[in-house]
Amino acid sequence: MTREIVESEQGVQASPYDDPHVIAGNGVGGLEIVEELRRHGRTVAQFICPVSGGGLMAGHALAIADAFPQADVVGVEPAGADDFCQSLRSGRRVQIEHPQSICDGLLSYDVGEHNWPILQRCVRYAVSVPDDETCLAMSWLYREHGLRAEPSGAIAVAALLTGKIALDGDGDVVAVISGRNVDEIQFRNWIRNYSP
Repeated sequence: MTREIVESEQGVQASPYDDPHVIAGNGVGGLEIVEELRRHGRTVAQFICPVSGGGLMAGHALAIADAFPQADVVGVEPAGADDFCQSLRSGRRVQIEHPQSICDGLLSYDVGEHNWPILQRCVRYAVSVPDDETCLAMSWLYREHGLRAEPSGAIAVAALLTGKIALDGDGDVVAVISGRNVDEIQFRNWIRNYSP
């Protein structure tokens, strides 16, 4: 459909994640993290970020890996859409035909071509999280911190709360919590059904 619109309107089709400009734009967030931590004389031991098409993670990973080369940069994705985990294991981009998860912001079919070499170089490993654990993280963030996060935004915290990421090394743990775009009724159902 977008191709048809581009042709009829003489527009330019841009990927929301597989584009050097998108990667650079997301890198600004990583640079802000670096600047703030350095201002306080701190370092990073683990940097945890959701990954789907890879634009958000690629931009952040470039900034974090450059400033804190000792940091473990870790990707997190839904168990039903774990193309990046599979890609890292196989050493090539793997495509999932029907990714499924409540994390609708993380349902790309594969990691973007521009993002893949960056992620291969900068990301140490990736983990996958089932949806029920993401719901628990949403509930915890809301209950303990008053933070309303959509599933795609809470998934990095889910990986931490469930021990999927080893917290070792010297430095801070940085987790990207990105997005609160979730239907109110659905959000309430998820946090009610998965409260500890």
